[in-house]
Amino acid sequence: MIHERLVLLLLLVCGCLTRACAEGVLEDKTVVLLGDSNTWIGGEDCDNPRGWNCWFAREMKPRSIRSYARSGATWSHTRRTVRNPGEYSEVITDDNVIYNQVVRLVEAVDSSLQQEPDLIMISAGTNDAWFPHLRPEEFSLTARETLGRDVGEILSLPPGKVLSLGDAVRYDLLILQGRFPSARVVVMTPLQSIRISSEMLADVSGIIDEVASATGAVVIRQDLLCPVDSEREMTRRRLTTDGTHTSEEGARRNSSVIADCVNDIYNPSAAQATDILK
Repeated sequence: MIHERLVLLLLLVCGCLTRACAEGVLEDKTVVLLGDSNTWIGGEDCDNPRGWNCWFAREMKPRSIRSYARSGATWSHTRRTVRNPGEYSEVITDDNVIYNQVVRLVEAVDSSLQQEPDLIMISAGTNDAWFPHLRPEEFSLTARETLGRDVGEILSLPPGKVLSLGDAVRYDLLILQGRFPSARVVVMTPLQSIRISSEMLADVSGIIDEVASATGAVVIRQDLLCPVDSEREMTRRRLTTDGTHTSEEGARRNSSVIADCVNDIYNPSAAQATDILK
């Protein structure tokens, strides 16, 4: 009985310490977000509760947070993709890609419209998995083949020659790391969706995970960790409005998981301590 009470006390103390360490981890940080519709619906100022980023901003309270996300964006490119930071579309197009969000972010910082970021979060991949016929070469290279390519060779390519999903992920991350070397980069795989088969989601998420991790980003597997369950949403819409895009409740619950992951990134020792006791 005494032993059980001691274990419970340790759990409570470590839980409090973890929360204390986590509180305010972003209060002095500038956060920028890139991504597709589930980030875009939260608004550029992250103030629409339909998006996870709204709840994330409320809970984490960063010094500043701004979204550069666009509905319909993909990681992967086509042969017609060009540098086009002014592109605005809410559906999938040749230039509606994460690369052009990266360019837009860099231009905003260079022109003093945006503070240099401390944390860059990228949540994308849904449209790569949903519309593979519009990105016909996204699986032309495996993650291993992408990672075997020379960094200088990849960076020398125009966007219209960066065609595989893995190449696009690596290309964008290398550009971000080169321009913002002190920023942490977090890459988030797509949520489950009734429009995407489990096999396709696993393939896309696996490539993103392997390439991003090997390129130095921290990866959050939303498809595995977050509460949206495509089978449940198929029969009853609760966490999504249409099987793909989050409802307010889905956004709030999704944000809670993401916030916990970011807290763990900034407080790895506290996270390990509670994991040991669990």
